Amino acid sequence: MSEAVAFMHETNAPMRLAVNGASGFPILTPLWHIWIEGSLWAAAKPSSAIVRALRRDPRCAFDISIETPPYKGVRGRGHTKIETNGVPLLQRLLDRYMGTEAPDFQAGLLHASKDECAICIEPTQLTSWDFSKRMGS
Repeated sequence: MSEAVAFMHETNAPMRLAVNGASGFPILTPLWHIWIEGSLWAAAKPSSAIVRALRRDPRCAFDISIETPPYKGVRGRGHTKIETNGVPLLQRLLDRYMGTEAPDFQAGLLHASKDECAICIEPTQLTSWDFSKRMGS
């Protein structure tokens, strides 16, 4: 588990979050993420398909991986909770993924996101892989 947590802290690759759609087909969405005290967190609009699906069924699966050699990643399953005040989380995600880049874009995004939801994923299964040794990093 510690390797998986370290990877999630070090890697800024977006998470791919899979949920059960109302039609019976899965919904897959890339989201920025951050690991905080044993849970994965992401942000989305309350009207988004991913949030609507999670309100119906809180089960999910996720993948965070690097798509260039040497391949590394984390995947898992979990249960979610939706919190209504996601703006502070969105600020943390902007800091993590954008830093000081595009301050006007960040300010506009925050201004337009007053109703942002926070998605908390409590993992029930977590698996990691690292092909660095096999690929000669």
